[in-house]
Amino acid sequence: MVPSPTRRRGPRRDVDTRALIVDTAERMFAEMSIGAVAARAVAREAGVASRAVAYHFPAKRDLVAAVARRRSTAVFDSAAHELGRVGAAGHEIGVRDVVEALIAPYVLLLDEDPVGGLRWLKVMNQLALEEDQIWLDQLARTPSLAELFFAAASRAVPDIRTGAGRQRSTVAILAMIGALASSDLALYGRPLGSAGLDRGWVDQLVQFTSGGLRGAG
Repeated sequence: MVPSPTRRRGPRRDVDTRALIVDTAERMFAEMSIGAVAARAVAREAGVASRAVAYHFPAKRDLVAAVARRRSTAVFDSAAHELGRVGAAGHEIGVRDVVEALIAPYVLLLDEDPVGGLRWLKVMNQLALEEDQIWLDQLARTPSLAELFFAAASRAVPDIRTGAGRQRSTVAILAMIGALASSDLALYGRPLGSAGLDRGWVDQLVQFTSGGLRGAG
């Protein structure tokens, strides 16, 4: 019988400890919820000492922010670029053009990294529904994703900046993000597979979101 190796004490040098902690936290936050996961539990699951988590992330909020930021820069910057392009188009645009510009970076993320991308999206969906400051800070970067969205959407939906229009847009966009974050569930038909999202399902989601933004008019 081969004896099991003795676990080394002290800091691990065979892995990127910070990345390991963020990976583990992202998975646990997605599978359970942010509120249900303690930093100590993340350390235990990652196989590192609690002090290692505290060293890299003095507070749990710092860890949540790290999980949010790891993919938000690429996704939100891409969405800002697409919305800016649609908003500045020299031809008439429709509400579907705006929705496709907004959803494209999320679809690309899930195509390229179905597992990690979905976990991140589940975390961001939790933050969005709670209007958490971490999520708001990502939206408020320069240029503001919200302002780029309204600038583009106002060309296709004239009343989008009114109280009713903003309410519709909040419901429609949060429903879209929630559907993407749930794309691994049987209730949604599990449109997310190892090769990414089913394009027919994405098209239906774009149509649904477009209708919500457009409203009765």
